[in-house]
Amino acid sequence: MTRILIVEDDPHVAALVTGLLEFEGYEVVTAVDGLEGLFKVRNADVDAVVLDVMMPDIDGTRVLQQLLEEHDGSLPVPILVMTGSTLGARRCRELLGVRAVIDKPFDPEVLVERVREMLAAATDGPTS
Repeated sequence: MTRILIVEDDPHVAALVTGLLEFEGYEVVTAVDGLEGLFKVRNADVDAVVLDVMMPDIDGTRVLQQLLEEHDGSLPVPILVMTGSTLGARRCRELLGVRAVIDKPFDPEVLVERVREMLAAATDGPTS
């Protein structure tokens, strides 16, 4: 079963995303902030990550930077970035190489489709 990590500081959004992905048959693990997210990417054997950008302390862009540094410029698993910031989305795409980005607020069906696309792309080529 595909295991997806949700890194989201808003408990309502985390619960929504968890419910959507569990309904689709994915196993879901959650983290409430970037620090816990980094720990779980490193230790929880996840297949993909849905990562919020705007979080206190360690935000999503810092999580991405840290993972890129640790893995010689590539991401260890596919990552879908969620952001309500156009600047944040652009930075994740252009500077950090993330291909899967969804704007917040998001349509639940679109989120599920983006996760499917991200996972399909990961089986066809390099992760990000």
